[in-house]
Amino acid sequence: MLQQEQAALQTKYGQQINGSALREMTYADAVIRETLRLRNVVPQIQRVAAADLELGGYHVPEGTALLLPLNHLNKHDPRWIADQPDAFRPERMLTAEGQKPGCQVSFGHGPRYCIGALMGVAEMKVFLALLTRGYEWWCDTDTEWEQQMGQVPKNGLPLTVTTRQ
Repeated sequence: MLQQEQAALQTKYGQQINGSALREMTYADAVIRETLRLRNVVPQIQRVAAADLELGGYHVPEGTALLLPLNHLNKHDPRWIADQPDAFRPERMLTAEGQKPGCQVSFGHGPRYCIGALMGVAEMKVFLALLTRGYEWWCDTDTEWEQQMGQVPKNGLPLTVTTRQ
């Protein structure tokens, strides 16, 4: 699907990757969002309760350290739990449920939303576009992952890349 999307964009815009082309990379966006759902760069967000609150039936006093486990929440999202939550399926991000604002917090949310999120996503789209347009590639995805600074494949994730003819 990435190749078809890029072929269509190249027909429309030529080789140039501009803002309009980036906005039209809906499948690339879905690939990025699904990747972040499965392998979020930041495994958790920590906050401190600013006031007393009730959370899941529990009283949380002001000043309590709170931990939001992003990897766990992304994989156990009720929208995907019945639909192979560990499978890489970018199409789920193209559905109405996948398009809901705030459905992922890979870059945070609200007043602490990452200031570089749009730039980061744009860079990922450009990388995917260049990779898809110029190369054939195959990756051994049968691997185990471990948490370091982000999720890291234990086997190094072997990748074969050849120039597209």
